Amino acid sequence: MESQDLDLNKLVKEFLSFRKFAFESNVVVRGKNDKKVEFSYLVHGTSGKKVDLTEKIGVIVKDWSRSCGYNVILEAERLQETSGLSKVMVVANQFSGTARELAEKLGILTLTNGELISIKSMYGKSFSFDA
Repeated sequence: MESQDLDLNKLVKEFLSFRKFAFESNVVVRGKNDKKVEFSYLVHGTSGKKVDLTEKIGVIVKDWSRSCGYNVILEAERLQETSGLSKVMVVANQFSGTARELAEKLGILTLTNGELISIKSMYGKSFSFDA
């Protein structure tokens, strides 16, 4: 990995904060049939006026050295249905081509480490998170 690459979870937090999303880390959601569903982050609103978020989004972070395959997208779809959330996003270092195609068909949002770094470089220093 290049030296500019950061921990994926840190990049996700920076992105969510930059977009002014209100979110919680390591959340367990009680879904349909009282099933517990775990998410890396639960986005539940905004702290700014520019983005109008009325739905909750479950975020799953897969900080793996290998590509995420279609099985991860199928699992995300199952979690979306089980949790009762309207959207689920999977963030990973990379996705296989079939995983990206399936995610698009199923309405699962995807972001990669490279895309987050590109967004960060576009906005420079304004894209930061102070924990």
